[in-house]
Amino acid sequence: MTQGNESARDLEHELANSEAKVKAAQHLLKRAAEEIEDLVEADCEDEQKNIATQAAERFRKAASL
Repeated sequence: MTQGNESARDLEHELANSEAKVKAAQHLLKRAAEEIEDLVEADCEDEQKNIATQAAERFRKAASL
């Protein structure tokens, strides 16, 4: 096997790892957004609910990038 093929294989492996990390981060952001929304449904002041809802929306937006 040539050095070029090994280098290309290494790059493909690194890319796959990076893509997996991005998907994991997106999953965590979506989960955080869901947990925030669950907490917002609890007995909170309207201002805190608005702040938490905005944070959940930001997490969802970041997860979709």
